Amino acid sequence: MNIIKKHKNIIIKLSLCIVVLVLIAIYIFNLNIRKIFNLILLSFIISYILKPLKIYIAKHTKIKEKKVALIIILGILIIAILSIVLLIPTMFKEMNNIGPMINKLTESIEDFFLTSNIGNSTFLKFLYEDGKEKISSFINSFSGSIVGYIITFSENIMSFAVVPVITYYFLADDEFIWNKCSLLIPIKKRELVKKIIKDINKLLESYIVGQLLLSLIVGVITFIALILIRVKFPLWLSILNGIFNIIPYFGPIFGAVPVVFIAFLESPTKALWAALAILIIQQVEGNILSPKITGNSTNMHPLVIIILLLIGESFCGFVGMILAVPIGVIIKVIYEDINYYIF
Repeated sequence: MNIIKKHKNIIIKLSLCIVVLVLIAIYIFNLNIRKIFNLILLSFIISYILKPLKIYIAKHTKIKEKKVALIIILGILIIAILSIVLLIPTMFKEMNNIGPMINKLTESIEDFFLTSNIGNSTFLKFLYEDGKEKISSFINSFSGSIVGYIITFSENIMSFAVVPVITYYFLADDEFIWNKCSLLIPIKKRELVKKIIKDINKLLESYIVGQLLLSLIVGVITFIALILIRVKFPLWLSILNGIFNIIPYFGPIFGAVPVVFIAFLESPTKALWAALAILIIQQVEGNILSPKITGNSTNMHPLVIIILLLIGESFCGFVGMILAVPIGVIIKVIYEDINYYIF
């Protein structure tokens, strides 16, 4: 009995470690548990992103936060349903037009090779055939991925249906949930944990809100530019460019590729104009908008951010690149606060 009292803290810490390891093992090896956890995590992330909007609306309208949370969730559901009903059919229709555009470009290149001396070069012929094969493979792979995602979403529609409900409760009862969770933290460490979470929230909120606002602005400007240049599929290309822009450094490059590619399928001149427009947008975003909206909200060196993005991509692809910086911010704040307050 005395031994238990003497080593009480060690036993508690060891027990918590065992529980955490067991939960991780269950998550890895049990598909159903992993599915439930992912839905809860997705709901939490959405609620966290929407929290500043909830606070802003509640503060300026004097409507209770629970009602504001309900209004936000219902608004997002309506927008999502309208998007599915109105925009998805248009997207598939536009995707079907890409095939004929590629065939037309291929025929033009083949005619050019046949009517010029360049076609006699074995090396250039090899480059052309290899490039054509890779582009065709990419288009098929991309189309297959889109269809695969839609099929997966359709198969799990009932599971995803609970996400708005869970998100609402996270958004409406965030203080209540936090107060209950804080009871699990030892009293002596509670203030430190609260301080760490407060610091994490301060940096993350600034980064996330800033990146989303930048992405929205970039998406709108891209849409206007593509309309003026008369590039096909302006809506989807601008949405794609806006989404990619969430990723620092690499995002603008990823967003530029499909825009220039689609423009090139119409004409090389249009591709040059599209590339110039994207370059101007990137310069405006990087040198004017970003410093004013986000500044250096993460307080991390660019090299560290690039390394985080590479690590995120290697583990979880595109999603990993989006989550890499927020996770890096969390680790950074935890390390700095523990180092300051304990050591």
